[in-house]
Amino acid sequence: MPNYLIEIIGFSVCHQFPPRSLVIGNIILPICSRCSGFYTGFFITAVILFIMFRKKESELPPIYILVILALFCLSTIIDGIASNFGLYNTNNNLRFITGCLCGSSIMIIIYPIFSFQYYKDSIKEKIFKKPLKFIIYALIVMGFIIITLLRLNFLSYFYYYLAGFSVLFTFYFINLVLILLFPPFSQKAYRLLSKYLVLPSILAIALSLIELLAFYWFHKLIIRF
Repeated sequence: MPNYLIEIIGFSVCHQFPPRSLVIGNIILPICSRCSGFYTGFFITAVILFIMFRKKESELPPIYILVILALFCLSTIIDGIASNFGLYNTNNNLRFITGCLCGSSIMIIIYPIFSFQYYKDSIKEKIFKKPLKFIIYALIVMGFIIITLLRLNFLSYFYYYLAGFSVLFTFYFINLVLILLFPPFSQKAYRLLSKYLVLPSILAIALSLIELLAFYWFHKLIIRF
């Protein structure tokens, strides 16, 4: 049953074309390599940021980092468009790498917005103000990418469920940030785990399930034509 639910989640957001999906051990991940990179990159970066920035920093990173993040996102777009037009032959490793860089970059942009909207006492300080923190972050993400592409057999189920969970988390977190933009939910909490997270989380989860269900039926509809 859990595998069935993971496959439904994957079908909601991805074409699930086996030749374009990572195979770890004898397990095909429930979403394609680019989607796997994007969603797991988003989730892994969220974990890193919540560990690194506990002072409730609420401003975007310095300009040079924003440029790097823009290039990361651009790499995904270029890889997708260029390969589709036959300008060069991409592969699943490159799809995963560029997807991961893009998902990570988007999470970095969203995180300060979350901090500003959620905390009552957020600090007006740039995340990755110190270059060393960005270097550490980049090394962790690089390590995650390398370990993933080693395709270690004993990690096959871990990555299978990680991919499915990361899709859910990405939808949840983006919806959570959108809900926090509304004044009744904004800037009330003093710590991450508080009562002010409960109702926005319930709404975010509900919205995520509705969106995934809508995408699922839309995907079912388009494959008929």
